[in-house]
Amino acid sequence: MVELEDLPNVGEKTAEKLREAGFADMMRLATATAKELSVKAEIGEGVAEKVIEAARRAEKIDFETAFDVMERRRDVGRITTGSKGVDELIGGGIETQAITEVFGEFGSGKSQISHELAVTVQLPKERGGLDGECVFIDTENTFRPERIEQIADAF
Repeated sequence: MVELEDLPNVGEKTAEKLREAGFADMMRLATATAKELSVKAEIGEGVAEKVIEAARRAEKIDFETAFDVMERRRDVGRITTGSKGVDELIGGGIETQAITEVFGEFGSGKSQISHELAVTVQLPKERGGLDGECVFIDTENTFRPERIEQIADAF
């Protein structure tokens, strides 16, 4: 665990001021504003900015602006499930750059959805795919190549 004194620009005296002001841990420091830290710990705003940045690096925290998130979201693709109703229900298909969890009882269709996505991701974009490729990792021995072939023939 990183101690306050391990941060650049934080000596014994500054660390003591930070602790007294309630900034004893990295997460609290990393999420503070420079103004807040400066006022509460009675340190200069420039020093506060450097301390906050160092705490963010120590905690591996990076904030994104709404604009950055919007730009990143432009690259998100959607893969059709093969069902217009399901696609509409989930906002247009399964999103890329995300983890989608499918759960249910035995025989409820979890493997079926996985098989369908393995096929539909390879479809051209105009047909709801991404012109992509698929790696199917099967930990429960449910992969059926003959089912993939049937689904592909249906598309």
